Amino acid sequence: MTTEPQLSTQGFTWQPNKKILLLSFCLFPLLVTLGFWQLDRADEKQRIVNQYNANQQAAPATVIDLSRATNLGIAQNLQYRSAWLVGELDSSREIILDNRVKNGRPGYEILQALTVIGLEQKVLVNRGWVPASLDRRELPEIEPVMGSVQLRGSLYQTLGGYRLDDGIGRVSAWPARVGWVSAERAELLFGETFFPYQLRLDQDSVGALQTGWATVSVMPAKHTGYAVQWFAMAFVLLIMTVIANSNLPELSKRSSAKRRS
Repeated sequence: MTTEPQLSTQGFTWQPNKKILLLSFCLFPLLVTLGFWQLDRADEKQRIVNQYNANQQAAPATVIDLSRATNLGIAQNLQYRSAWLVGELDSSREIILDNRVKNGRPGYEILQALTVIGLEQKVLVNRGWVPASLDRRELPEIEPVMGSVQLRGSLYQTLGGYRLDDGIGRVSAWPARVGWVSAERAELLFGETFFPYQLRLDQDSVGALQTGWATVSVMPAKHTGYAVQWFAMAFVLLIMTVIANSNLPELSKRSSAKRRS
């Protein structure tokens, strides 16, 4: 009869640690949810990019297209569509859109109402960005655009997002510094009717300041990368939970000792 010690043949056993299990049960669904949320964001951003590419390839919209869209109740999608409009900017009433950061520097975006020849509604024109003074009481002075001109840019409809209530209603003293603006809100600020899309000027357009708006702040591929990271963290958490609540480390040591013997 041999007297050599034998390695235990005990297999995998579950040794639950309640605190670790509770923490894992809380974190795992959260990590998975964050992963799917990032996938949803990637899908949303991809739809925006596709819409931008499709409408940018279309011929520039004119006052005829805007009038047709008005008659159809904006049945057609004009988001990011290039537009060439002839009209006169109202330089006496100016919206100064606050908290616009460009290249790490605080500033404003300047918006004015455009009276378009052949269109009953006004068009809200975003002329672009200007730097802000260190003195918040000092507002930027913008060179006016006089007379009838052709403006070139892209049509844009605000896509929602967080809006801080600035408490401003209809404006009686111009210029007006506001926290957010859309074509719909312009109707309240100016007391006139506006076309549902604003016109963001191209850099080479008459009246343009510093322009260049990003289609999306984060590209779809980056959101997909974030999703992969969240799912990877969920997988690692799952593996660590199994290891911390079982005899796997002991089995691994025994297996290594057996191979060395």
